[in-house]
Amino acid sequence: MTMTFAERADQLCDRLRDMEHHAEEGDQLFYCAYLLGLLGLHSSAEGEGKEAFDRDFTAILQETLEAEGVTTNDQANITSLWQTVCSKAS
Repeated sequence: MTMTFAERADQLCDRLRDMEHHAEEGDQLFYCAYLLGLLGLHSSAEGEGKEAFDRDFTAILQETLEAEGVTTNDQANITSLWQTVCSKAS
């Protein structure tokens, strides 16, 4: 059965909340919160498929990071966390 975008967003949010709960440093908390906020904004998008959601959200994430002027270092860390969350929530 194909997963809807809403189901995939929920799955990723659950994994991020778990990681946030176990975070030991402030930066990790920030990165988790950043992704959770953005996922919350885009969880109502229509569509199906984990890969399609991940691809679409990755593009949105990159656009948002650049538009908000997030530092290069933070962009790299947020993107890395996003990739980790995607792989662990598969």
